[in-house]
Formats: sequence, C-alpha cells, structure tokens
Amino acid sequence: MDIRKNDKSAGHDDILEMLRPHDGTLWMYFISKPRCEKRLYEALKAQNIPCYLPMITKTTHYSQRIYTREVAMFPNYVFASTCSMGFDIAKLNSSLLKVCFLPESLAAELLADLQIVRKYELLARTHKVDISPEIVEGSSVMIKKGNFKGDYAIVENAKTAS
Repeated sequence: MDIRKNDKSAGHDDILEMLRPHDGTLWMYFISKPRCEKRLYEALKAQNIPCYLPMITKTTHYSQRIYTREVAMFPNYVFASTCSMGFDIAKLNSSLLKVCFLPESLAAELLADLQIVRKYELLARTHKVDISPEIVEGSSVMIKKGNFKGDYAIVENAKTAS
C-alpha cells in the first residue's frame, strides 16, 4: 500500500497541505521501534491524526539484481500534530517507543523544518532541477516554479553550461 497519495500533475500535494498548524494541537515526534515507522504512521492515520513520515527511495544491488524500496528518511521517527490526550496510546503500543511533546516555539520550528523536508522529498523523486546560467554567484534569487516555489536562496556556486 502506497502511503503517499498526491496529484503531482496538478501541482497538488496533500502532505504539504497537511503540514500546517492544526487548532488545539502542536507538532511533535514519535519514536518507533526499529523498522516499525510505517506501522506507527498507519496507526496514527487510523486515528485521524495529521502525521508525516518522510520517505526516500533506496536502491540496493544483490547478486546481479537491483532492489528498490521506500524507507524512512529519519529511521524510527514519525511526526504528528496532536496533543497529549489526542491519541489512543493502546493502539500505538506495538510499534511505539516514546512520544516527545514539544513546547510551542519548538513545535513551530519543527513544522517549518518538516515543510522543507517535504519539498526535498518531492525533489528527490523527480530529480528535476532547472539551471539558469544568467544567475551569478552571491545573487539572492526567489524560486518561481517547482517544490520550492516562493522560497529564497543565495547562489553559492555558478557554473556555465558547456
């Protein structure tokens, strides 16, 4: 079962939209037992808790075969927007080690970081980066298209196309 449902063709990403403040809750992280991140993620989703499990594609080579699978970007971590009494701990016990509640300021920082992580997660899937040779080193640029639309960046190294 694919835990990522989004419509990239329309520029729509359900997970990025879900990564926002939710009334009466704060973003926090859950620490799962080893290799139980997906199970914990699914248990949180089953309780209608906004949660996020960043994934990356891992390719391995074994005896002339190539295996591709999705693994957690941050092993043992699942992120969710909830409160201390906002979930049924009994339904999470089989895969949960610890719940880490954050103060409001750190929860806001975590949310901002998770939004950036999601953009990188999407970028890693498409491997598409546009190069603009007219941009010079040290320039401040605003990204106009793609996953980082609206973000600002400073050009550190500009190479001319050959």
